[in-house]
Amino acid sequence: MMDELVRFSDAKAGYWRFVRLRRLIRYVVVLLFATYVYWTIWYLNIPVERIWGMPGRVATMIAGRMFPPDFEYALTGTVFMSILETIEMSLLGTVFGVIIAVPVSWFAAWNVTPSRAVCYPLGRAVLVFSRAIPAIIWAMILVVILGFGPMAGTITLILLTLSFAGKLMSEQIEAIDMGPVEAIRATGAGEIKIFFYAVLPQVKAAWIGIIIYSWDSTFRASTILGFVGAGGLGLYIRSTTQLLDYQRTTGIILVVIAMVVASEILSHFARQRIR
Repeated sequence: MMDELVRFSDAKAGYWRFVRLRRLIRYVVVLLFATYVYWTIWYLNIPVERIWGMPGRVATMIAGRMFPPDFEYALTGTVFMSILETIEMSLLGTVFGVIIAVPVSWFAAWNVTPSRAVCYPLGRAVLVFSRAIPAIIWAMILVVILGFGPMAGTITLILLTLSFAGKLMSEQIEAIDMGPVEAIRATGAGEIKIFFYAVLPQVKAAWIGIIIYSWDSTFRASTILGFVGAGGLGLYIRSTTQLLDYQRTTGIILVVIAMVVASEILSHFARQRIR
């Protein structure tokens, strides 16, 4: 009996030592993180004291320079054509990006890739390469290569869709039930038939949701590509900002917000129909 009490007492003491050690580690981690944040603010020379006065300056800027918005300019023929150009770029970028993303995601899925020695590294390399460079950098590079205009912006959006949709689509494939895949493979079916009859039915609903969200994201990205000359509304936002014509800038920004809200509503209804 005494031995059991001693063992119980030792176990209890060991448990509380473990609890205290875990708490100490937690406090040390929090302290190190807080120290790092403080050092980062100091190193970047961020004027924290100016943050408190920022709302007042922002309100003065909005009320004194940005309002009332110039909707007459924002809805002129040239700006309206750039709105249509932005929509067309986002649609083309999403469609062609998804067409490329389907085989790439298939290759990049470890469980069903046609060849783990060739196709898997190739698919992963394409996804990593497209995701490694931000969209605005792609746009700058393509503008240098292809010149100003929507072609550079459309290819940028294709790469953006490929990087985003391809990654999520490959992860959906890797999460499927392998039972149907093995069953169809046992019949002697080829890799393409396995993909269409065992893989695609399991991921179709998730893929449609990813495609809709990709278009939503691509549409928003297409509004800023004009800053580097890749077509779309961004060109007019940049020009009016450089001319300090903030009322026209506000009008264009509000048009962009209205377009984004409309795309959100369309995406919501499309997702609801899928479900």
